Amino acid sequence: MNVLALLLLLVAGALAGYASRLNEKAILLNRAATRYAIGSLLLIMGTRLARSRELFVRDLGVLAAAVGSSLLLVAVFFLVFWAASKVRRGPASSPEGPAAGGGHELAAVLWSVVWIALGASAFLLLPARASAALPLDAIADWLMRILAAFIGFDLGADLHRLKLGDLPLPILLMPFLNIVLSLGCGALFSLLRGMPLRQGLLLYSGLGWYSLSSVMIAQKGLVVMSLLAFIHNLTRELFAILSAPLAARISPYLPIHIGGATSMDVMLPFVQRYSGRTYTLVSFYSGIICSLAVIPLVRILLGS
Repeated sequence: MNVLALLLLLVAGALAGYASRLNEKAILLNRAATRYAIGSLLLIMGTRLARSRELFVRDLGVLAAAVGSSLLLVAVFFLVFWAASKVRRGPASSPEGPAAGGGHELAAVLWSVVWIALGASAFLLLPARASAALPLDAIADWLMRILAAFIGFDLGADLHRLKLGDLPLPILLMPFLNIVLSLGCGALFSLLRGMPLRQGLLLYSGLGWYSLSSVMIAQKGLVVMSLLAFIHNLTRELFAILSAPLAARISPYLPIHIGGATSMDVMLPFVQRYSGRTYTLVSFYSGIICSLAVIPLVRILLGS
């Protein structure tokens, strides 16, 4: 999605939210609409997974390697942030996120899984001609536009309560740390798999942007590597969404890091919901920087 369009929708929503900050009914209606929009986005993600099923079953070895590579990244990020929280000895969760305890995080993960499964099942039940004609990408783009406006509205309505000034200045370096950690995971994966370092780095250089890095790699004739990158980045996005409730308990920044480039769009509503409204702008900034880094990273590693 166009970054400028997304930013304009966030700003427009924030202005509308600020103007309606005393209208409790409008705020509650917006939050309910946001939940339904998130559910719809998860449905679309399920349909996209179902649409790509032939890629998943084409080579089970490639599928296992790609999914394993994204799981490795999630595990490393969890360990790094868990260790950092122990060193700081501060509170692990964001005070703005939803109330913890009582299995809330697991229920939230299950909620996401159910919506994704419903989307995949509905797509598979459709006749082949109807499913092929579905404009999934266009629907997803419109949902993201709607969500951007809803998220902006929520930010504007609570702007007077947000503690943006309390965010540390080093937060500006966050996307660069994300890139370094992602490539570090690539180096670790190449070591564990016994593959060339360059291939491991290339696999992780998409930073979650599956529709770009895989195409760039395919243009060089690296078909298997392109398939690996596509599934790796797709499942990175999926695991970022599913792990967000648990990740935010460790650090409000962790869902943003796992999301990578998708933190500027797809992950925005999940960061807002589980990390807190203050971190929505942080997520948008980090996602933009990561997205801008994908093309030069992939080109350098491809040697072009």
